[in-house]
Amino acid sequence: MTNVKTPADTPLSPVAGVETVLLAAPRGFCAGVEMAIKALAWMVRAFEPPVYCYHEIVHNQLVVKRFEESGVIFVDDIADVPAGRPIMLSAHGSAPEVVAAARAQGGYVVDAVCPLVTKVHHEVKTRAEKGYQIV
Repeated sequence: MTNVKTPADTPLSPVAGVETVLLAAPRGFCAGVEMAIKALAWMVRAFEPPVYCYHEIVHNQLVVKRFEESGVIFVDDIADVPAGRPIMLSAHGSAPEVVAAARAQGGYVVDAVCPLVTKVHHEVKTRAEKGYQIV
């Protein structure tokens, strides 16, 4: 990679109250994102193009562009997916109505939601049912 600097040679602007900032090396994707990328790559190999993905699989334009070049079409509305076509639901999670709509299309559906996102959704639902105000 070009223009990559190690923590030792990266000049940082002073920030009030911060003496030292260390950058982790190497930096990469979390496990949930890795899982979603691998699942979409599998779909690209397993199905004739196009493969559809509800929203961008991850917040990384290089990854998104690579998948677009391999025949993935990213959509913001399940209605834009032709009936019977395979669809991936992104790592960020999808509303239950979206999951149901994807399954109703009749194609192969992979819900690549990160397990940590699922855990948060479960906790929010549980607490809301107990009367907590969710912000």
